Amino acid sequence: IKMILSVVLVCFGIHIGFNQHDLAYANPEASLINSGNHENMNRSHEKAFSIMQQQLSAYREKLQESERNLEEFQQEHGIISLESQINFLLQQRNGFDNSLKQAENVSMGLKKKFTWVKDQMSQTPQEVPLSKSISEQGIVGGAKSQLLGLQLREQQLLTKYTEASPHLRAVREEMDVILRFIKEHEAKESIGVSRGKNPLYAAMEMQLFQTQGALVAAEAQGASIKQQITGIDKELERLRRLRPGLDELLRQVKSDESNYMNYLTKVGTTPPQDYHVQVGDQLDIKFFFNPELNENILVRPDGRIALQLIGEIPVVGHTVEQIREFLIQRYAGQLKNPEIAVLLRSSHVLPGDVSGALTGAMGSGGGNGS
Repeated sequence: IKMILSVVLVCFGIHIGFNQHDLAYANPEASLINSGNHENMNRSHEKAFSIMQQQLSAYREKLQESERNLEEFQQEHGIISLESQINFLLQQRNGFDNSLKQAENVSMGLKKKFTWVKDQMSQTPQEVPLSKSISEQGIVGGAKSQLLGLQLREQQLLTKYTEASPHLRAVREEMDVILRFIKEHEAKESIGVSRGKNPLYAAMEMQLFQTQGALVAAEAQGASIKQQITGIDKELERLRRLRPGLDELLRQVKSDESNYMNYLTKVGTTPPQDYHVQVGDQLDIKFFFNPELNENILVRPDGRIALQLIGEIPVVGHTVEQIREFLIQRYAGQLKNPEIAVLLRSSHVLPGDVSGALTGAMGSGGGNGS
């Protein structure tokens, strides 16, 4: 039994030694194989990442091209915000329409006044007997001037009141008193009294001259307003003709932006969500309802960016989402609907982080890279 056990132990010892030696001999080779596989995997990841970067660059260039086309179109045709410009012109036209109606009403009233004064002049003698007494002549002339004023007053009242109006009756009664006064004094004049210019006729001539001047001015004002309305109508027609082309360019920008963002999310080439913006990063600020405010901006060495309407804001040390929320707050007082997207076009994610982020993207269907 002792001999058998010794043989078994010896054999077992030899076998164990062989296995240990075999393992010691095999381990370096396995390590080299694993190292080679890891290196091949890294190269494969780097190649895939390069392809993704090229594709992403193509999407970005397409988006930049469509944005340039939109900007050139707007500059060529003087478009800042089409709807705002059209609404502003419509408001202007409404104001001019009201002014034109007022000018036409004034012209109509002056025409009626001009016709009435001419009719009164045709019924008034141009010359009248001159009084022997200068004072008497002055009294009669004053009465006639007063009568003319009452006649004008009568015409004004007729535009607002009926024949039964007490205001109209009062004016006509006063006119009757003055007429009787004038007739009494004219009846006393002798046949041999010299004749001269009728003061009433002269006053009517002055009224006619003034009315004609005011009428010419009112008609000129109306013609000027009509010209301005015609200019506004032409500009409105021009802007409305541009709407289809502008809408198509906006749709193209939106489509290219959607493609870019979708691919950006799919391949995971944006930095992690908790990435904090650094100096030199490039940000895209997109306004969905106010594309004229869009910016592609570089973070300055002082950690700030400058934007339209709100000026300079600090961004270094903040995440993209924090910057977006801050911008929405700041623009809330400037825009009716501040829908804003903040994109990190280029960042400072270290190259060493690429393989890990890319591995996560390929293994789990999502992830982050530089």
